[in-house]
Amino acid sequence: MPYENLEISTRSPVLSWANHPLKSDELQMAKNVASLPFVFKHVALMPDVHLGKGALVGSVIATKEAIIPAAVGVDIGCFVGDTLIPVVDGKSYPIKELADRSEEFIVYACSSTGRIVAAKATAKLTRKNAALVKVILDNGEEIICTPDHQFMLRDGSYEEAQNLQPETSLMPFYSKVDKDGYTLIAQPYSGKWQKAHWIIARSGLLGKVNKFEGQRTVIHHRNFNESDNRPENLEFIGDGDHSAYHRKLVERNQHWQSPAFEEKRVAALAKKAQTPEGYQYYAERGTKNILQYMQQQPEHFKQAVADNGIRGKQYLLAYNQSEKGKAKSKEIANRYYTCDICGTEVKTPIGLHNHRRKEHQCNHKIVAVLPLNCTEDVYCLTVPEYHNFALKAGVFVHNCGMCAIKTSFKGEQLEGKLKKIRLDIEAAIPTGFNENKDVEKSVTNWQRWGDFKDLHRGVQDLQGKAMRQLGSLGGGNHFIEVCLDTENFVWLMLHSGSRNIGNNLAQCHIHTAKELAKMAGNNLPDPDLAHFVAGTPEFQAYWHDLQWSQDYARVNRDVMMARFKRIVEKHLAGGKAIKPLLEVNCHHNYAEKEVHFGEDVYVTRKGAVRAQEEDYGIIPGSMGAKSYIVKGKGNAHSFCSCSHGAGRLLSRNKAKNTYTLDDLIEQTKGVECRKDTGVLDEIPGAYKPIEQVMANQSDLVEVEATLKQVLCVKG
Repeated sequence: MPYENLEISTRSPVLSWANHPLKSDELQMAKNVASLPFVFKHVALMPDVHLGKGALVGSVIATKEAIIPAAVGVDIGCFVGDTLIPVVDGKSYPIKELADRSEEFIVYACSSTGRIVAAKATAKLTRKNAALVKVILDNGEEIICTPDHQFMLRDGSYEEAQNLQPETSLMPFYSKVDKDGYTLIAQPYSGKWQKAHWIIARSGLLGKVNKFEGQRTVIHHRNFNESDNRPENLEFIGDGDHSAYHRKLVERNQHWQSPAFEEKRVAALAKKAQTPEGYQYYAERGTKNILQYMQQQPEHFKQAVADNGIRGKQYLLAYNQSEKGKAKSKEIANRYYTCDICGTEVKTPIGLHNHRRKEHQCNHKIVAVLPLNCTEDVYCLTVPEYHNFALKAGVFVHNCGMCAIKTSFKGEQLEGKLKKIRLDIEAAIPTGFNENKDVEKSVTNWQRWGDFKDLHRGVQDLQGKAMRQLGSLGGGNHFIEVCLDTENFVWLMLHSGSRNIGNNLAQCHIHTAKELAKMAGNNLPDPDLAHFVAGTPEFQAYWHDLQWSQDYARVNRDVMMARFKRIVEKHLAGGKAIKPLLEVNCHHNYAEKEVHFGEDVYVTRKGAVRAQEEDYGIIPGSMGAKSYIVKGKGNAHSFCSCSHGAGRLLSRNKAKNTYTLDDLIEQTKGVECRKDTGVLDEIPGAYKPIEQVMANQSDLVEVEATLKQVLCVKG
């Protein structure tokens, strides 16, 4: 349906997709927001609009040079189409080309411990006509992206492009091809180069590493292209079998027995022997051969080594005292080694090591960030497990997140297992006010705990609680669901946020905004509309904490989704990991800097989802109702937004006073879920009919999949 321009007298118009008259208190709240002097163009109300704090839930507010701290979180920025992404096949592709393929590929990502890994990814168009900045690195590379795209810093935290300062250290991505054609990657945590095919293997993309009795495990490139490290091109093989296989190819390729190849082979073996790994390998192999020789020919061995010390001593002394020996000792002491990062010549191996630690720390730094007076369509990757990826320019950047996945399981596989799955979920993922009793390693290793000290002073005593709550659902309308689509595929979906720490940060900043409004004598229609002005220290502090909270919320969902997925895999696939068919991410209750109607504005989506053209989103119904996977149509009048759900029809207290436990049991028939008074306020009857909500926003989104819940876990 088209929107309705509400007939109210305010500074800015109010456009509504609700298709029903607003109640008097809802209308007053809309008027309050629309009367603010910094509101841009108009206020947009989504179909699920209802009363909130300060602003209606389901409202989209674009503002100029100001922001109202009524929502927590930020979205992710993106890159122009010709940005190069290194892929494990040894080539780098423009991100637009990857998006046009509409298929999965494998990129390099960085784990929370600073280790580079290989990870599956997809690419898509994320915005049209986006504002841009140019990020210039000290290696001469230039990256053009949206101002809000997050870059990974050297300590593993993230910062938006527009906030990067000169000399800021970024997490680096160094790669090169060695003389034999193998791709090498420098590990940031150690500075050591590692062969890319072993990074693929150790990322679990080749399955369990095979062992071969009496042989060392190596990796064979099936097409003999040593830079092509796609998993389908790699296989484990014993080193002896590998050598024998290559010897069989002699008739097809005389190169293997040519003097040139033999010379190259001997040189390669000698070079390998000079590395710590090679020295250890040849030492172990030599020891094995000597021991075998000693056992098989003991008398000959005794005769061969008789008087070794006496004979060797005289030769060694003579060599050291000779001109040749003295020259060799001097040459070793003054030998120069080349830094493989910058090419600098440094004396002695110890000097090289110290140079690399002091000058590089395996690092890239910012030279400048320049705003550009142009707009372009932009793209991003989704890397579900690690949420970052490497650019050819040599740095890691953030990607879009995840809160729903389509699996390859079918509905019939769930028969008789739903209750066990629900009980396992409730045992593994704390709900309501509960916390994790044990804090897992993936939580304690999160890099951004180091930034906790920089958050608002009002939360400094909450780090322990925040750590225990990472990986917990919370209460209210947060949920974990197993759904079926119209083709009977199983979907896993969850909704949660930044938990208690995010709420506390928001309250701290809302209090600050209210105090500033009092001091300035601002006569606001509602105290909850107190705001920060761009460029002020308070705005910067709020925006910084907003970033941290959103990162926390993302990791919280990641931890839960990983546990959720493992539980379902245990019951439906015997614990075997499955590959998702589709992964969808969307945020609501967040603010983002965007371009609308040709101008830079801050867009606050309070209970709304971004729905730019080709954006995937999730619009869940109430407990027991349908949910929808949608794709945005980029409607400019809604500031490219849509609803985030059905929207409440009754307040929580009114729902409890209106409905009974029998009503809850009846309305959730066919859904495996709690059926007690503790979740009575989440009864489907307390929400608007989701089908009507979807009909009201047919000009905002198109439906990609219709889901029906069969299991629901609530706080």
